[in-house]
Amino acid sequence: MDKTAFIPSLLLGLIFVAFYALRCYQNGYEFNLNIVVNSVLQASGIVCGVLLLASTVYEQLKTLIEGLDLYIAISGLAVLSVSAQSFYKDVIKGTKNRNSSK
Repeated sequence: MDKTAFIPSLLLGLIFVAFYALRCYQNGYEFNLNIVVNSVLQASGIVCGVLLLASTVYEQLKTLIEGLDLYIAISGLAVLSVSAQSFYKDVIKGTKNRNSSK
């Protein structure tokens, strides 16, 4: 990941961690390192997702996001999963329910 995505991811991750720490303090919860790590990863996913979406509109961003292959693969898997689930629900499961009521 180059600095185009790393620096905004780091900043957003720090904001998320600060927000989490504040919420823990206000509510008396124990600070959980797993949530901190997950928050930073989610911040990175948000930034990279925005960059990927923006790169479809702004041609100049395509050269800046060459190091985001992992997020491109994850995006492809997400689209594949949602499409397969929808197909199963509508075509396989949907027609099965109609046939069993006849």
